[in-house]
Amino acid sequence: MRESDSFPEGRVLFSRLAKHVRLRQLQLLLALQQCCSIAKAAAHLDMSQSAATQALAELERVLDLRLFERHSRGIRPTQAGQALIDAVRSVMNQLEDVSETLAAIRMGASAALRLGSIPAAAHAILAQLLAQFYALRPQVHVDVQESEGPRLLSLLISGGLDAVFCRRPALLPESFVFEPLLRDEAVVVAAGTHPLAVRQAVPLAALGDARWVLPTSNIAVRDIFEHTVLAQLPQAQWFPVSTVSLPVLEGLLGHPRAVALVPRSIVPGLAHDRPAGGIRILDMAVDRAALALADLGVMHAREPAPPLLQDLLKLWRAAHPLG
Repeated sequence: MRESDSFPEGRVLFSRLAKHVRLRQLQLLLALQQCCSIAKAAAHLDMSQSAATQALAELERVLDLRLFERHSRGIRPTQAGQALIDAVRSVMNQLEDVSETLAAIRMGASAALRLGSIPAAAHAILAQLLAQFYALRPQVHVDVQESEGPRLLSLLISGGLDAVFCRRPALLPESFVFEPLLRDEAVVVAAGTHPLAVRQAVPLAALGDARWVLPTSNIAVRDIFEHTVLAQLPQAQWFPVSTVSLPVLEGLLGHPRAVALVPRSIVPGLAHDRPAGGIRILDMAVDRAALALADLGVMHAREPAPPLLQDLLKLWRAAHPLG
């Protein structure tokens, strides 16, 4: 069968979904996947078991597809069921997000701005920028989603966000622009009690017995770790965990000999009020060019950028000109 042959059938199924499927049935799909039981899913949604069974049966009749199958520990989605659940989860997440915006408007917000941010940009840019913005525009509701770059860029492109604060993506869609806002670099951090915390010009070889906290594999600083640190320290040891979570990072840095390679931009978000000096940036004798990271900035539709976003960015440009 050619791919084009499936188009009429797809339109028929979409028409059925639009006409007959209720939001409660979509909630039931998610609950069934999580609970693996009709009885537990029904209880979670405050429905009777018979009502849940009937709602699922109606949905399967509308689509003429079996969405769940029984197995030894309950029920699980079929291939068709999983495909629908993946789409439903995205829809429900967006409804939850817009509900926050609508609630803020009901409570007096005059407008709304939907932003996404990777952790580094949230700490280095948005944390201070939003404080300034609210001093001028206290009635604006700003919804901020912090996540990994690929997920946020997908939301931006699909219209779920007004802008994303991130590093410049490798592929920039023609209808979007990226404006650099802040230069960044990788730095080595450790607890203030680390023996090298007060030394100057520390050679990378001095960290031969260190235990590293790895950044997750899909962020830029991980590439620097693999190409710069491991190139000189092929026997380096690390914790069996990779993270971008600041609380997890802080906890692991409390271990003896623990160090981490992180963007300088997130350092302000690390604890500085610990006994013995909190978290310190080690003074490393390493070529700065090898530690350079792509600028942090903002990506948004080429035109028209929302006026609120333009106001927000004007505040940053005025205080932080990027020379």
